[in-house]
Amino acid sequence: MNEFIKECYQQLKNRNINPADTFDSKGRWFSNNADLLNVREPSKAWPYSQMSACRTLKYVKKVASVFNCTSLEELKNKV
Repeated sequence: MNEFIKECYQQLKNRNINPADTFDSKGRWFSNNADLLNVREPSKAWPYSQMSACRTLKYVKKVASVFNCTSLEELKNKV
């Protein structure tokens, strides 16, 4: 695994960077890359279900693969 993937994951995990997102009027968090996730839709009971999924190593690897990222900066712009 590339070092930039590990570094991006650590930055997401430590909340140094945040995944691309939008909030709706009810405070639910939606990922800009929701099509890459296999997780329940945000709801009143679980408003951050997609945010949690976007902070996993599995997600970072998938983003790097789908967008053919070759550097940390490029990957950070896609997550």
